[in-house]
Amino acid sequence: MTLAVFFPSLMGVGILISGALLISDGLRRLFPKGSLRRKHNVVVGTYGAVGDAVDAAGYRLEEPWFVRRGLRTRIAYIIAAIVLVAAGILSALVGERFFDDPLGVFYESPWAIGLGYGFGTAFWFLALLCLTIATLYRSPPRLIMRLVNETSLGRIMLPTDADHRKAVHNIERET
Repeated sequence: MTLAVFFPSLMGVGILISGALLISDGLRRLFPKGSLRRKHNVVVGTYGAVGDAVDAAGYRLEEPWFVRRGLRTRIAYIIAAIVLVAAGILSALVGERFFDDPLGVFYESPWAIGLGYGFGTAFWFLALLCLTIATLYRSPPRLIMRLVNETSLGRIMLPTDADHRKAVHNIERET
């Protein structure tokens, strides 16, 4: 009996994960930011290499502002919260529907309810986080700013030409 429930449920989890990956790939195609992300990765990697060399020489290099991510607009966090609440509700409803469908593979399977409510709860938690960021936009707490700086909750910032000129000027002045 356990195998009759476990294997179909496990296959269903694989199908759900595949669907989530398809959706994320579609969103990446819809909102292409690959070149910006690659440029940011190059800048962060360059800073890391230079910082390691400076640390090995016994000096300390101050972290530039563009290594971290910045806040997005307040409306972006509000829209993200609305979408995440809708996705959470939809996830919970789909889990219940699969659980109650007598012709479905997940009929009375605890995996259906567990996955539906689990994904719903995760989406609702992210929505709450986005609403918190939007509410405390002017002065967010340190923990929230750390999440914004180091995750996709923040937007990528790249150095401008003025930053490059300033860095070159500082190098020329020091030599």
